[in-house]
Amino acid sequence: MMYDIYTGDFVSRDDIRWTVTIQEDLEVAPESVGVLDFSDEEPLLIEWTETSKENVICGSVATLKIISQGDRTYADLYTIKAGYIGIRIDREGLLYWMGTLDPEFYEEPYTDNEDYEVELTFSDFGIFERLRYNLVGMQTLETILSDALSRARINESINQDWISTRLTLNDGNMALADLSVRSENFTDEDGEVCNMKEVVEGILQPLGLRMTQRNGKVFVYDLNGIFHRAETEKIEWHDDDQMMGVDKVANNATVTFSPYSSSELLKGEIEFGGDYSVEEVNRGNAPGANNYSYYPDYSKDHVQGDRWDYNLISFTIFLSDKGQGLAYLDPAARYFHILPVVSGPSECDGVAWGFYSGGHGSIDEYHHWPKQILNPIGKIANRVLMRTNRVYLPKLSENERDNYYVRLSLEMLLDPRYNPFSSSDDDNEEDNYNHTKAWTGWAFVPVAVTVYDEYDAALCHYVNGMIARSAAVGHLGYARGYWASGAGQFGDAFLEYYNADDLKEDTGIMGWKANRHCIGRPDHESRAGSGYEITVPIISFGRPVIYDSFKQMEDGEYMPYPDEGGYLEVTIFAGANCYDYGESTGFDTTRQWDRKNWYEKMRWLLYKAPKVELVRNNLKFDSEQLDDVEYSGYINKDAKEEISIDTICGTIAKSAPTARGTYFRTSDYAQVTALTREGRTNPVEKLLIGTLYSQFAERHTRLSGTAFLLDGDLKLYTDGVQGQKKFLALSDIQDTDAGTSEAVIVELSPDEYEAIEYKDVQEQ
Repeated sequence: MMYDIYTGDFVSRDDIRWTVTIQEDLEVAPESVGVLDFSDEEPLLIEWTETSKENVICGSVATLKIISQGDRTYADLYTIKAGYIGIRIDREGLLYWMGTLDPEFYEEPYTDNEDYEVELTFSDFGIFERLRYNLVGMQTLETILSDALSRARINESINQDWISTRLTLNDGNMALADLSVRSENFTDEDGEVCNMKEVVEGILQPLGLRMTQRNGKVFVYDLNGIFHRAETEKIEWHDDDQMMGVDKVANNATVTFSPYSSSELLKGEIEFGGDYSVEEVNRGNAPGANNYSYYPDYSKDHVQGDRWDYNLISFTIFLSDKGQGLAYLDPAARYFHILPVVSGPSECDGVAWGFYSGGHGSIDEYHHWPKQILNPIGKIANRVLMRTNRVYLPKLSENERDNYYVRLSLEMLLDPRYNPFSSSDDDNEEDNYNHTKAWTGWAFVPVAVTVYDEYDAALCHYVNGMIARSAAVGHLGYARGYWASGAGQFGDAFLEYYNADDLKEDTGIMGWKANRHCIGRPDHESRAGSGYEITVPIISFGRPVIYDSFKQMEDGEYMPYPDEGGYLEVTIFAGANCYDYGESTGFDTTRQWDRKNWYEKMRWLLYKAPKVELVRNNLKFDSEQLDDVEYSGYINKDAKEEISIDTICGTIAKSAPTARGTYFRTSDYAQVTALTREGRTNPVEKLLIGTLYSQFAERHTRLSGTAFLLDGDLKLYTDGVQGQKKFLALSDIQDTDAGTSEAVIVELSPDEYEAIEYKDVQEQ
């Protein structure tokens, strides 16, 4: 909590009482509050440095000159981290300015022990560069800005009266709460989170908005809005140092929007949280150990006579209960890291449900070398193995939804071999390997895929269970799941593993294999009572009907784009159901694997994290990717200067579900493709260029000099010899004791668009 630690006041030359209070974030209130002794010369300066009209953050700095009555009285203030020391300035008892101490700079006379002058420097928005974005999910612009101001110890009252942008032509003026953005947009590919300066500029600049603190309030406005609605006041010049000049003129403006688009909504990545190294190889092979490393490469190439080269270790598997990348993991499972040693597999992380430790030989009860680690490998069960973090899918219209599929894939290793990454021979379960290939045409893993809203309410879930329990032609036109209301449950959906090219003699498991699109069990024509209507023959010449184009599709379950926008979550349940080609037609009946205790012959059941991608509904099902969006507009072809603006938020003319940087309408989270300002509806990038044209196409008058204090709320100014022109203060250095401002005011214009020539790079 912020407590007062120093306070004091002084009366200016024009009889205005200024009160300054320094505060600190403390757990308990201090026993006493120190008294500030102000310098006689310029005890308090507040400076708004000059910012061009296209800039967003118009910050200010307060410099306090006080007398240190003892040695190093105020030095400790600069040992506190940013944001822990704040200041409140009142003018005649009313809040005038707030900010925080800049801890980077401190200087005082070292030879004096007392009664020497010290300067303390505070800034209002400068701390934004030291604060990292810390919100999650979809957030309104108002929430983001209020959070930034709160962390900067600034009054969170935001004046939005002068925003002239509208959601549509017939709407009223837009508020910051009307637009939302995705928090993921503010973290880059390396996991680096944007600071709050980058975020605030990112959300406001495309909309042509500026922000400043005046009279204890934060004003967010656009130039068109303040021109038409703000109070105007005649500026009163002081002294005789006034100068007249002109503002800059620009040749053209380019606005580039990086939508931060990736088709990979979930990358299928898990980060192992334990320790692993080659030095730890083969140091623990008992249940409960951290690693189980004795997995030689059992190939005939590595045997001399009757002796194996046991030092030719293929890989080590390390376990840990710590890891990142999932929202939930069954406590009975573990994160794993496979570390290749000599000639092993690719290094990878994932989830281990169960396996057998090093110890060559049969895993039946008569041998004691292999030890079961973690859990028995068995049939599917209503037990949540893992649950992903949620990823956002924006709401699309019905026509737009038809353009996309959401592809879900899960790599699984279900294998009977001692070393699943080595060749199968007599010493590496060759018989079990071959039998598994011949007796496993189909494997099913239960999943639940649910879309939630921001309040954690389930909106819809994916259903393909009727296909898994039945049969379908190998073609998306026949094997297509759907979305139903509510949360997904065990049995609603399945991932299916099979080899579409050879269902009889090959399998979709053993080694790392990803699921194929679910077509159920089309190795039988009879599907009585399945509840899934078959409109074409399932069997053709003794083989299931699977189209060649379907075989060529990439792995994964192709889910239609959900009806509702929200946060998608994938739940994987434990276990797998495996069937031989042509055996029992039921989904849960006795199978070859049950009759021959085949689950007990499996040595490995490992998983990688689920992967979710957005792909186009076209013949290639290629990934949805977006390039940067660039707009250019001529302002004045006779001018030399160019204005170039790169933005991290913006609009895209078409639906773009993978674009993290687009604006969303808060009311229904639909993507915003255009907004309206001054009667013109366009992408925000074009509206921004229109604003730049209005301010920089022609010479605008610039006045500077000493004026009486520019106090009070943010406003526009007039000058006695400039007619009806309105001026905005771009710079203001306030000497509160003298009651004067060293000001720069520049002529302002409303938005005008008629003369703009656009070049839309997207349309080239």
